[in-house]
Amino acid sequence: AGCTRSTDRTAQPDPVAVAESRRPHSGRTVSTTLTAQRTRADIGGVIAETLSYNDTVPGPLLRASVGDELAVTVRNRLSEPTSVHWHGIALRNDMDGAAPATPNIDAGRDFIYRFSVPHPGTYWAHPHTGLQADTGLYLPVIVDDPTEPGDYDAEWVVMLDDWTDGVGSSPQQLYEGLRAMGPPAHDMPGMGDMGDMRGSATTVPGVGGTGGSELLGGDAGDITYPYYLMNGRIPQAPSTFRAKPGQRVRIRLINAGSDTAFRVALAGHSMMVTHTDGFPVVPTEFDAVLIGMGERYDVVVTAGDGVFPLVAAAEGKNAVARALLVTGAGAPAAPDFRAPELSGRVGT
Repeated sequence: AGCTRSTDRTAQPDPVAVAESRRPHSGRTVSTTLTAQRTRADIGGVIAETLSYNDTVPGPLLRASVGDELAVTVRNRLSEPTSVHWHGIALRNDMDGAAPATPNIDAGRDFIYRFSVPHPGTYWAHPHTGLQADTGLYLPVIVDDPTEPGDYDAEWVVMLDDWTDGVGSSPQQLYEGLRAMGPPAHDMPGMGDMGDMRGSATTVPGVGGTGGSELLGGDAGDITYPYYLMNGRIPQAPSTFRAKPGQRVRIRLINAGSDTAFRVALAGHSMMVTHTDGFPVVPTEFDAVLIGMGERYDVVVTAGDGVFPLVAAAEGKNAVARALLVTGAGAPAAPDFRAPELSGRVGT
């Protein structure tokens, strides 16, 4: 008897469509536009020639709720390709903003990132193209949970950054300086607190010369930056958040730095850690938290009465970023003030 070929040509379901169908969907779409362009950013009396979204550093807050669809039109007005990566958000690969899964956006072109957000939390966005992440191209992304009790009275979104673009060595110069130094040398016994020891010297300002950090296992990075920013401002000209005494303030901390971990404390306060990297944890009280590059912490504080610096010490680099919590009268501390809480119980 002759053999017959099966005529069953049932199409296999698209795995991306299947995965998307399993995510929560609210039926709402949050639409916004980001324009990536060159700008002159005022970071507190210092003007930096840099790249940014919509002429602001950080870029505009993007907010949605669980199950919403995000439709973000990115207009690339740079002279080079760019992309937007949605850091920490679980989403379809072809919208993740990282090549080759998501093609870069060519100069002068537009692209719409369209995806649903399945989990609440504190996230952020930045390029995955060249060295653009070490410019002003970053912004906070908050996904709310409509079912969360929200046991707080006010919310403060705080972005930390180490800054060089337009005011010091360029990101490209830093990269070339690091390459010239060669790979890190192996630590010798008893020398774990000496930071990163590379094979040769470099003449690029800012490269090398960082201190060590016991909390980081010795290595506190490779670059000393001209400035460390909190919400786009240097410590001499800090941004201000206003609240009332006794209010519970949820602070969403995001480290957008490229080479710096920050030890963060609010002077005169302890902080209750409630979430890390967007997800809830057993609430735990600390005096300070150590936040690595790309990491996020949500903490809740009960605001005192007065003016309190939120201090982010650049770990191993002898510098700080800061902003001010203002709930009453008082004079702010000096720009280089280090809150005693930085030496207290540190959540890592």
